[in-house]
Amino acid sequence: MPSRPLPRAVRSALPCLLALPIAAFAASPSAGAPAESIPPQITNLEGVQVTVPIARESDSVTKTDTPIVAIPQSVSVVTEIQMRARGIHGVEEAVWYTAGAQGGGYGPDSRSDWLLVRGFTPARYLDGLALPAGSGTGITRIEPYGLQRLEVIKGPSSVVYGAMPPGGMVNMVSKRPTQEPLHEVELQLGSHELRQGAFDFGGPLSDSGTLLYRLTGLARNSDTMVDHISDDRYYIAPALTWKPDDATALTVLSRFQKNATASGGGFLPASGTLLPNPNGTIPRDRFTGEPGQNDYDKTLASIGYELRHDFASGVTFNQNLRLGKADVDNNGANVGAFGLLADGRTLLRYLFPNENHTRTFGVDNNLQYAFDTGAVQHTLLGGIDYRRARDDYASAFDFNAPTLDIFDPVYGSPVTVPAYTSHTKQTQSQLGVYVQDQLKLGRWGVTVGGRQDRVRTDTDDLIQGGSARQTDHAFSGRVGINYLFDSGFAPYMSWSHSFQPTVGTAFDGHAFKPTTGDQYEAGLKYQPASGNGLLTLAAYQITQKNSLTIDPNHPLYQVQQGQTRLRGVELEGRWNVGTNLSLYGGYTRSDSEVTRTNDLPSLGKQIALLPQQQASLGADYTIVSGPLAGLGFGGGARYVGAHYGDIYNEWKTPSYTLLDAAVHYDAGGWRLQLNASNLADKEYVSACNSAVWCYYGYERTVTATARYRW
Repeated sequence: MPSRPLPRAVRSALPCLLALPIAAFAASPSAGAPAESIPPQITNLEGVQVTVPIARESDSVTKTDTPIVAIPQSVSVVTEIQMRARGIHGVEEAVWYTAGAQGGGYGPDSRSDWLLVRGFTPARYLDGLALPAGSGTGITRIEPYGLQRLEVIKGPSSVVYGAMPPGGMVNMVSKRPTQEPLHEVELQLGSHELRQGAFDFGGPLSDSGTLLYRLTGLARNSDTMVDHISDDRYYIAPALTWKPDDATALTVLSRFQKNATASGGGFLPASGTLLPNPNGTIPRDRFTGEPGQNDYDKTLASIGYELRHDFASGVTFNQNLRLGKADVDNNGANVGAFGLLADGRTLLRYLFPNENHTRTFGVDNNLQYAFDTGAVQHTLLGGIDYRRARDDYASAFDFNAPTLDIFDPVYGSPVTVPAYTSHTKQTQSQLGVYVQDQLKLGRWGVTVGGRQDRVRTDTDDLIQGGSARQTDHAFSGRVGINYLFDSGFAPYMSWSHSFQPTVGTAFDGHAFKPTTGDQYEAGLKYQPASGNGLLTLAAYQITQKNSLTIDPNHPLYQVQQGQTRLRGVELEGRWNVGTNLSLYGGYTRSDSEVTRTNDLPSLGKQIALLPQQQASLGADYTIVSGPLAGLGFGGGARYVGAHYGDIYNEWKTPSYTLLDAAVHYDAGGWRLQLNASNLADKEYVSACNSAVWCYYGYERTVTATARYRW
């Protein structure tokens, strides 16, 4: 059995075994925060536009302020207002209406947000710097209340970020200090005994306006859809901005987050969930662990800053730095499920105690130079970034666990926690140098960039002894071209390349090469001058090379001869009709295939968890006049096509359609809203990795919110 944790994103490697973006009030921008992040206090709706502002720029794709229509790559931006209007409690819920992205493919899990972008687990960034990616700390759930926006960048982005998978990345942007005073308190009650309180304050600390602050906090007490599993959270994020003049700004960002929950949800046998069982159907709330033995406590803390200085003459310097730590303790034996015995009701279980401690440091320095050469306008970006992560991970695995009657469970059997049998310390550092030029000639735009990286990985075995070092060098590139019409249409084409270090060795002892990805994309974007809509149509092909497959001559080892091809089409739109109606949704068509492998059973198979089709459509309407002014309604539907949960395509779950709904009312500084996801409470299996591991999807969840701003 593996000596590492069993994150759900890789369990398929073990074959043997609307809530909607509803209308919120638009405001004139507050300096220091994007317009879409600060909804104002409204006392009169007559003549006021109440539809959600649509993002027009993104600085994550190119690390420069670039209009989305001028970026020759697909990017989706989910704003703070859109997330909060839908009443979400996890990042995976935020992407439910985003084309090319999936959230919650394994159903609800209070430990983490499980995401896919274009078929691959995305890199996760916070404020432009990588989050911890350790064995257990990589299972990270960032508190969405502390976010200003979420950017889903689709396709390789190694040119300006370095190592990452070919599907893309998710960059989460923290709330920033504001120049206008901001005061907000919020209370939520809902399903699973949810009780949550939050506050968000900001504004100037000095009469001159050179010192600004933001203080955001949250406390939550809640159960989940699975018995004996809580979802308690505590979050505080102070931020401070110093602006001595118009040319310089220094923003200090800090955050502390503690999650207290448990493992033991999901991992149910196929018999009784996806397949019939003579003993009946296993209920969705069934807990497979042992109370008091499956606690999962995670603490995240970080502090850093963003420095920007304009030297005039078109030259700007940016520095982004952060120190962080993540600690995960699976207190107790961490009892897990491993399928049914012959009677069809006795659950075989195992013990998997583990803990993980990760320390990270990241810094990104770049110079931006805007200049002209004749009729060509340039935005030249050059930078050096460095990141280092030290991951300390210990675990044990033992089948000496008491069994459980899955249909009539009796908990409390004695459990002996085994001593750790594996304890490794791994340090990985990455140093990258990158150059990018965005050229503009009339209505033509060209983006070209290149990057060279050096990645070193040192691994020490603290129990068996011994150490190993692996050094990788990789070059990444990107070329894109687009044309901006007066009408707002912008066709584009691009190619981009990514790499990701692959730690380990083959049977003969040689180190693996980095896994690489190439994407060819062509598309069409449309955003009218009014900015009240954004449509994106994209067609792409991603080829991932050097992926690992099982060595047919040495089954306990792997060889690096795998290749996967993914072709897809995405359509995504968000449109404000008039002043009080919002429409949005997306459609994705995916065709994936393993095109090269030594593991013959997987040749020609589809990517696990990726449906061939998925779609979403939502709308929200707010009454702006008459006696019912301020009352609004929303509704939407999400369709996920049939898909396989394992790499051998033996376990297929059927398609499902879920309905979301909301109602909201605004008066003065108050907003009252009621959100419901999976309104019909449809019971469905979201995925199966094998006969022993299947997962129920989200059940109906209702949340009532009262928010006051002054």
